[in-house]
Amino acid sequence: MGTILWPLAFGNAKTIRNDNSSRFGKYIDIYFSPSGVIESARIEQFLLEKSRVCRQAPQERNFHIFYCMLLGMRTEERGLLRLGSPSEYRYLTSGNCTSCEGLDDAKDYAHVRSALKILMFSDAEHWDLSKLLAAILHLGNVEFMAAVFENLDSSDVMETPAFPTVATFLEVTQQALRDCLVKHSIAIRGELVARPLSTTQAADRRDALVKGIYGHLFLWIVKKINAAIFTPPAQDPKHVRRAIGLLDIFGFENFQNNSFEQLCINFANEHLQQFFVQHVFTLEQEEYRSEGVTWDFVGYTDNRPTLDLLALKPMSIISLLDEESRLPQGTDATMLQKLNSVHANNKAFLQPKNIHDARFGIAHFAGEVYYQVEAGRHTALTLQLAGHTALALQLAGTLP
Repeated sequence: MGTILWPLAFGNAKTIRNDNSSRFGKYIDIYFSPSGVIESARIEQFLLEKSRVCRQAPQERNFHIFYCMLLGMRTEERGLLRLGSPSEYRYLTSGNCTSCEGLDDAKDYAHVRSALKILMFSDAEHWDLSKLLAAILHLGNVEFMAAVFENLDSSDVMETPAFPTVATFLEVTQQALRDCLVKHSIAIRGELVARPLSTTQAADRRDALVKGIYGHLFLWIVKKINAAIFTPPAQDPKHVRRAIGLLDIFGFENFQNNSFEQLCINFANEHLQQFFVQHVFTLEQEEYRSEGVTWDFVGYTDNRPTLDLLALKPMSIISLLDEESRLPQGTDATMLQKLNSVHANNKAFLQPKNIHDARFGIAHFAGEVYYQVEAGRHTALTLQLAGHTALALQLAGTLP
């Protein structure tokens, strides 16, 4: 029961099409004894939609756990975490939807607490988890103002109650948190050199840090659950246990606004399609040919060119996105210009429909999809952040 409830809170969210949509993929191995009794299980997660923590599409919500916590937590606990109502937090209101008909957030929080106890989460671990979730909400309310640093245009954190609260809950100094948000550090000849960031860049960095925190938190929860539900196989060679693997993954996605998460989801589906094409058509018909079997050739469309466009190094879309996110002066415009230049003659690549369109398209096996360049660069920044800030490294060592 606990393994069912935890993803509903931490990995599910209300979308336009589904009030309880799973926003991550999972693979579950279920192990059986020789007599057919379930002995153990293990979960692997992937493709968590971390961008949802910072922004949601119209009439969509953040992950359920945030609303459950605010509405179901005891008053004294909310006081210690300095929490208010969902409408007070930027990260919970960008979709203009803080409630969901058919969901009882307060009641669901009680179920989550019970599930965490069943899964062997201690009271201290549950409190640490709550502190990190609260820190995420408060960090979303941190704002920035223009400033001058060493005669260079930069930014600084505005003095609001949210900022010291975040530093307290993350257990870092305010100066370390400030430096992480308003400066970009790069290693030059073994030394870290800091460059000031604009207010827009600082806000992007704040969101990247938040997505990194939530991603690490989610991984920790999965690790804790596996520790509770998985038992190693017996050493007796006569005791052979069987397993059934269950894959639960997103289907092909094409929304009005498609982000890097949709790109990754559709990339995974392209791989599944390629596996199907290879084993059902290509390899099967090659075997017929090698054995001299007479058959009517079955035509099919090979999606390998689309996979190469996405991931074949060094000039794939993912490679260029990673490269651009590392450049101090990289922007959405330069990223789009580079994609258009490199892949102009690729039939699987679709250029923007007009000069004002900050999107690029891909001809997938299931249809054409246009992706927001901005969302892709923001997600790439999330991946880069942990390797470039001392605070991120410190947090990685102190997260539960």
